[in-house]
Amino acid sequence: MTVSSRITTAITLSHCMLWSAIGLAQPASPITIVLADNAPALEKLAAEELQGQIDKLWGRRANIIAKSPAGGGSEMAILIGSPATNPSVQALVGDRWPALSDQGIVIRTVDSKGGAQLVVGGGSPVATLWAVYELGHQWGIRYQLHGDAYPAEAPKFHIEGWNIAQEPNLRSRCWRTINDFPIGPESWGLAEHQRMLRQLAKQKFNRVLLSVYPWQPFSHFEFGGVKKQSAMLWFGYRYPIDGDVPGRSIFKGAREFYNPDLAGKKTYEERTQAGMQLVRGIIDESHRLGMTVGLAFSPLEFPKEFAAALPEAKVIRQLENLTVGPGAKQAPDNALLAELATAQLRSYLTAYPTLDAIYLTLPEFPEWDEHTESAWNRLSARTGLGKTVSLKDLEQAAAKRTTLISGERGVKAVRGNVTSLDFLQTWLSDPKRLQRPDGTSVELYLIEVDPVFYPYLDKLLPKDAGSMHLVDYTARRVAANTELMKTLPGTKRPRPLVADPSLIFTLADDNVGVLPQLATRHLEKLAKSLRSSGWAGYSTRYWIAGDLDPTVHYLSRVAFDDSVTPEQAYEDLLRPNAGGGGISERSIIGWNQIEKATDLIDQHDIGFAFPVPNMVMKHYAATEPAPAWWQEVSDLYLNAMNEMYRAHDAADPSGRRLLYTLARRYEFALEYMTAMQAVRAAGVARANRDSKTQLAKLEAAAEGLYNGLNALSTVSAEDSSYKGVIAVVTEYGYRPLQKEIARLQDEMETPP
Repeated sequence: MTVSSRITTAITLSHCMLWSAIGLAQPASPITIVLADNAPALEKLAAEELQGQIDKLWGRRANIIAKSPAGGGSEMAILIGSPATNPSVQALVGDRWPALSDQGIVIRTVDSKGGAQLVVGGGSPVATLWAVYELGHQWGIRYQLHGDAYPAEAPKFHIEGWNIAQEPNLRSRCWRTINDFPIGPESWGLAEHQRMLRQLAKQKFNRVLLSVYPWQPFSHFEFGGVKKQSAMLWFGYRYPIDGDVPGRSIFKGAREFYNPDLAGKKTYEERTQAGMQLVRGIIDESHRLGMTVGLAFSPLEFPKEFAAALPEAKVIRQLENLTVGPGAKQAPDNALLAELATAQLRSYLTAYPTLDAIYLTLPEFPEWDEHTESAWNRLSARTGLGKTVSLKDLEQAAAKRTTLISGERGVKAVRGNVTSLDFLQTWLSDPKRLQRPDGTSVELYLIEVDPVFYPYLDKLLPKDAGSMHLVDYTARRVAANTELMKTLPGTKRPRPLVADPSLIFTLADDNVGVLPQLATRHLEKLAKSLRSSGWAGYSTRYWIAGDLDPTVHYLSRVAFDDSVTPEQAYEDLLRPNAGGGGISERSIIGWNQIEKATDLIDQHDIGFAFPVPNMVMKHYAATEPAPAWWQEVSDLYLNAMNEMYRAHDAADPSGRRLLYTLARRYEFALEYMTAMQAVRAAGVARANRDSKTQLAKLEAAAEGLYNGLNALSTVSAEDSSYKGVIAVVTEYGYRPLQKEIARLQDEMETPP
């Protein structure tokens, strides 16, 4: 634990103790915020945010002025910025300004002839913005993903005694968005993205990654006489909204669940224009908040219409098979393939010329292995890799490992990676491919290189490229394989951020699907491994963000104080605005139950609630009773729900919103599990030709889903991911069950 971390923790704890003792205390003297006339935009934003926080906490209007007040100390002055950006800070601090990196922050009382003044600044304008948000945190404001929670009682305002200096121990803190599936941010309109980005900036996230797919409406290009015509969301699945949708009123009369910014767009051109406008809005808001932005896509997957431009293109195995890629006719150095990939890359760089980085994703299910041996020979000749390890050794290592991608799939992953890496090295040897329209170049990263290549990554990455790694699908599985993170070469030595590796933190996995998930304790282990292995940081992976406040709050605190534990972060999240009385203790018990449930599902059936058409009715096809772990998960959700309701009922009104939201969310999870047990029992009854029990269990399952979805609808008005859960479970669960009930009733009423 660093000295600055100890200081920060001590101040936080002292403020927590003061809140209960002093009550509401308004500052008696005028408050001024000192900001340079020509301050950078981010420092102007910082001053406005500070002004708003003071107003909400104490009901006082702080004036923003360009010069520190002189003499007497009758005004309490807060100086925003650094000596480089604010002359008043330079005049007050001089050579006493601490040595800060571009991400370092400082909140410090400085004595002067005119009295004490408070300096809130950083090593860059965005760090100054973070310093203001950190000051708000010290005052008791908690930045949750759906909005701010203010303390039940404001602390006493003072500018004396502050001495906080912080540097991050994880420099790259990236938030991934868009993704796929209606239960994730693919369903968010720009307003929802902007709200989320503002909350993430307050928690010191500094990078945004837009993860997009070829069939989505976010780019347009033409090649070989073929025009892109794919412009769909969530793999083309549709989710009608009609009278049988539980909680229908939250959809506000919509006849279909869709991204609000693309709803009603009927043509390819309309959808693509709206999609591009959405992405540009996300990029602009991210930049306004001081975040860099990257865009991730697979350079070896193309919309299926481009099969006509790529001889004997191979269909990529994925949901609905919407893309094609290279096959036997295309070697990694094939000129036609290189130009098609360039056309797709240029479409993104042209549509979004302010992007900071491009992330190239290797295929999740690589099948381009017809050229593996020749590609290996070229890689070896280029890098000397073959002198160190053989292709057969790598294949055997992948087959024997304990991650999900092992066995035959592991072997195919290695072979596909060899071909893809040979292609990327050849293709990107021309630096002009990564140039924006103005001639400047974006940063380059590779995502999801197979772990067997980690020890040789410095030889395999294209020139100046960084890397981002998944390792495995869930945080629990990655935490069981942290030894892999130590195999990257040179991670101990200081290097520019672009060259440092990042780890993908799975906060919630799409395979676990519509159920609430937490993995904070596994992420605690992974954060420690990142630091010890010299990695730059992490990028989040999730779908339903509304479940994740406890985890995201932990990540925001531990990135600047490596001593923070999940329990401390959970307590810190709730204590200022929810109050005492065991509220945080009950919530922590509930969140621990959710983590245990997440682990059980991951261990036994990772695809249990994967949001695809057979997600519910696959359990109806079973002929054996539900396994015991289903009841264990149900009990954990029940306990978590009860703890959240108890905490909610005892909490101060200012701290109830999050607790109530999660109580209803866990209620949905309990009802979902109960319904799946009934679906399974109906399947067993069907196998035993017990129609009466079969019908009763189907009706119980339908009722359980209805009740769970109705509970979730009460907290879904401003959360499109929760709305997506309702639309998906209705379409893939409630409606099929109702249809099967009607069919069985007709069958039972029809004479033999």
